[in-house]
Amino acid sequence: MIGGLAAFLTLNYVRGVESESAEQNQLVEVLVATGPVAKGTSADEAITTKLIAPAKRRRADLPAAVVTRNAEIAGQVAAVDLSGGEIISSTMFVAETDMSGSKGTSLDKGNVAISFSVDQAAGVAGLVQPGDSINILARGSAPAEGEEGADSAGSGDGLSNNGGQWQLAAPRVFVFQDVKVLAVGQDLGDPVAAGAEGEGEAAPAEGAGSGLITVQLPPDQAALLAGVLDSGLYLTLNRPDYEPVPVPFAPIVPLPGEPGLSPYPSSGAGQ
Repeated sequence: MIGGLAAFLTLNYVRGVESESAEQNQLVEVLVATGPVAKGTSADEAITTKLIAPAKRRRADLPAAVVTRNAEIAGQVAAVDLSGGEIISSTMFVAETDMSGSKGTSLDKGNVAISFSVDQAAGVAGLVQPGDSINILARGSAPAEGEEGADSAGSGDGLSNNGGQWQLAAPRVFVFQDVKVLAVGQDLGDPVAAGAEGEGEAAPAEGAGSGLITVQLPPDQAALLAGVLDSGLYLTLNRPDYEPVPVPFAPIVPLPGEPGLSPYPSSGAGQ
């Protein structure tokens, strides 16, 4: 009886060892460095040039955090020099910003970053987030007194009526359309600020950022933005599929509410 139990236990033990051995010897498809990959090399480039390629290796030989799919390191760069033959792990590749320590790597090529400050209302009530598309408006000037279309009743913000035509005393013009927001506050992922410094502006809400919005523009367009920073900037938040459209500067405008018209050109607009 005892001999039979011992034989049974021994058999089960041997089967367990054989099963574990078979599992450890199982071949798994992973990513492997097929040749030298220098530190800082783009993973996408290494994959395209076959310096990193799929290969099968024994499960027992796999490192922790082994990489099995290209997507796991897409957009990253090599954090160490690879001589070739290494099984790729997630610790070998990092985001480019982690390598350089510079936020400038977040810029698209040919662009520079420029920051400006708007209050909560002008900044779309805190809805703008990094990566969003925005339009930037600035205050223009209505015709001066004596010029065609000038308002003899006086100047100032708001609307005035000149001979039956409504005139904007301080019209806004679209200076830029479809501008990419790089950061809000001082970090690439901060929520938008709830107010900028200045008289009459609301105090920032708890946890709000600094009131700064950073966008990316080509250098000549950044210079243009810097030139209108004192012109009462106002932002609009766009849909992801927004495309720029002509918006002529018009100090004298028809008001759609007077004749009872919808501001939307069709039933589908604004949805």
